[in-house]
Amino acid sequence: MPLTNERLTNLIEFNSKLDPYWAHLAIATVVSCNFPELIPKIYIAKLLQLQEHSQQRSLQDIILRAETLLLHRDELNSEFAEVNDAQIKFNSEIKEVILKESALVGIPRAINGLKSLYTTTPKSLLNEKGDLHPQNAYISETVRRRDESHNLERGLNHWNKTYGKVSMRIINDLNDFYPDLWQFIIKDVYGDVLSYGKIIDASLTSLVVICALIPLDVNAQLRGHLRGALNVGWDRNFIDVVRNYSLMISVWCGVHWKTDVVKL
Repeated sequence: MPLTNERLTNLIEFNSKLDPYWAHLAIATVVSCNFPELIPKIYIAKLLQLQEHSQQRSLQDIILRAETLLLHRDELNSEFAEVNDAQIKFNSEIKEVILKESALVGIPRAINGLKSLYTTTPKSLLNEKGDLHPQNAYISETVRRRDESHNLERGLNHWNKTYGKVSMRIINDLNDFYPDLWQFIIKDVYGDVLSYGKIIDASLTSLVVICALIPLDVNAQLRGHLRGALNVGWDRNFIDVVRNYSLMISVWCGVHWKTDVVKL
């Protein structure tokens, strides 16, 4: 599915409430749909929006410039030879978005997404490169997450805030299905990944989860996380905007659902 300039314009202008998050949520959705090839145009357009003095450029100019930069790698590196704090922050956040949704959409799709992002990232925003050698280092020195004793407690707090009154019922259901499933979810998914808030916080994480789930046709889980977004502080109207945004992108990607996608 090609991301035409018209569709990119629709993504950016969909709703002014999404202005800070349109690229995060668009990328979360296309990764879930397994269309990683759509990431570069979204990513570069947002980097251009975050440039100083970008307000002096029309949206059409930004989109056309993004198209040019994707065709000419040298120009891309030159355009972003110097980057500002907002661009650095966005670059870190997008990697975190894809990592967080890996627990929902699967590691292979997350790898596809991060590979697509990596091959498009300007040199100025790439991680410091360091090869790993099995004999002495399985974990990179630049990794953000470290083993921390409070991860499990942090994960349980995140879980309880998301699920609220029904938290214990769901915990017991999952434990009944298979105790190791519940342990994996709370320790590895919530404890180590979803509850980690040093790059993107619980509020944005809740929106990323919604956008990851919508293409998957999993209404029971989506319903819980739509309510979870309410529990972490988003209002109902905004959650509907996010749902409809992800739904639009999913349709573009050819997603079909067995039944209507749930809403609040």
